Amino acid sequence: MPNFPIIDTHLHVWDQTRLKYSAFDGHKLFGHPYHVEDYQRDCGKLQIEAMVFLECYADFWEGVGQYIEEIEFVEDEKKRDPRIKAIIPMAPVEWGKKVDSVLSIMKERHPLVHGIRRIMEFDKDPRALTLSAAFIEGVNCLEKFGYSFDINPNYTQMDIIREFVPKISSNVPLILDHCGKPGIAQGALSQFRDDLRDLARYKNMWVKLSDLPPYAGPQWTREQLFPYIAATIDIFGPERVIYAGDYPILLQSTTMEEWVDVLDEAFAKLGLTEKETHMIYRDNAINFYKLSL
Repeated sequence: MPNFPIIDTHLHVWDQTRLKYSAFDGHKLFGHPYHVEDYQRDCGKLQIEAMVFLECYADFWEGVGQYIEEIEFVEDEKKRDPRIKAIIPMAPVEWGKKVDSVLSIMKERHPLVHGIRRIMEFDKDPRALTLSAAFIEGVNCLEKFGYSFDINPNYTQMDIIREFVPKISSNVPLILDHCGKPGIAQGALSQFRDDLRDLARYKNMWVKLSDLPPYAGPQWTREQLFPYIAATIDIFGPERVIYAGDYPILLQSTTMEEWVDVLDEAFAKLGLTEKETHMIYRDNAINFYKLSL
């Protein structure tokens, strides 16, 4: 366990009494609210200095969504835990330049918003969505607002991301969530390395080291995860790798404390310096998400 407070760049909290999340309907683990108090409890002995909230795929419809309502919910959570230092909501970047109307409200009224995520993984046609002219135009609109963009595919969709990233302005910081959800159980290490090498060529591209156990299968082992952790750090360098917890999603496979322990062991095996460890657990988060601590 790190001997210094760390920054968690991927916190989810939600409440089905305030917003609609059809994706969680009937789910044994996720079909009920999670609040900051649950997070505080489940962090155990971890020292968390700050958190970044990531949108939770709240329902959206043609031309409308719960974008602002989710921000307001998290602002209420922050009143009970001021360590929430940034909010990364969903925004309909697929609207192209019309997304400016939503982004302008966020910028003017919600200073905690530091970036945007629009998940493409679960769309009926992820390729058509992500590579559409409107989606690309919408993501490029983030530049004038000073916002970053979180990318959330799985390993079978990484070819789409490799086409998408070169089309985005180098002034829009990009980050790959959960290392692109690699096919660990499928033994797709070679593909993983190829995908990361391609994306690492773009200096505005970062990677979030988070929640790998689910992709190794229900009986995952540390030995399975290590090559993927090692490849991530080797290819992107400690300067562009950022730790995250992915609470409460990681509860499917592990705990907050165990995930950090897995990374501690991997960092030790890799011989990371104290400075490099600080980068991954804290400093890079401040730089990428523009946190004020």
